Amino acid sequence: MATDTATPPPPPTKRYLDALAGRAFTPLRSALVLGAIVMLAALSGCAPIHASFLQPQAPGGTITNRHCPPQPEILLFSQEGVVAAVLMDEVGSGRRAIRLTFEVPRGRTVRLLGSSLTVTTARGERAVSQLSGVWRGSKNRSADVRPESLMVGRTERWRLGTVTPYGNTRHDFFEFAAEFATQLGDDFTATLPPVLLDGFSWDLPPVRFRRVRRWLISPFNR
Repeated sequence: MATDTATPPPPPTKRYLDALAGRAFTPLRSALVLGAIVMLAALSGCAPIHASFLQPQAPGGTITNRHCPPQPEILLFSQEGVVAAVLMDEVGSGRRAIRLTFEVPRGRTVRLLGSSLTVTTARGERAVSQLSGVWRGSKNRSADVRPESLMVGRTERWRLGTVTPYGNTRHDFFEFAAEFATQLGDDFTATLPPVLLDGFSWDLPPVRFRRVRRWLISPFNR
């Protein structure tokens, strides 16, 4: 009498085994990626957070972030090798400082045609504050400057130069600041003093600061 013999199943293919291995290691891979992100954040002292902050905006300006910033946004303008930046800091006790800075390379000159900065709030209120200035050069050198002073550019050939809020520069760096104790709110516009570049007008537009929310990199233990 004949007996039925069961046919053995075919051996698993390499593609099938690879698929099983991939599913098995997916949680491990996810854990490794997460661990790498946590380690990188710990080493840099920064982490991604969903934050609310005041962002400067103006036609012709480019926004850049500070490295691991407490206030992340800086608005940059560039012309003929000169870089102007506008940013804002919270300086404590409800005060805010709006900063106007210049990188001036060799062969260029910049001059402000005013010594104050005007802010207009969304409610139409105006506040004016006097600018104070400082020059920064290589080897940690610095000196006070008046807003009306002629900014004469110099460029270091071999040294990194000085540190700016958005990176290093080999050019001479000038920083002016105006502090405001007025409640400016979450939407206001800063009107900058007129600027001359090599004796010709450089029209920097009014800069609007508006509160936004987005993801950014921020330091631990802020």
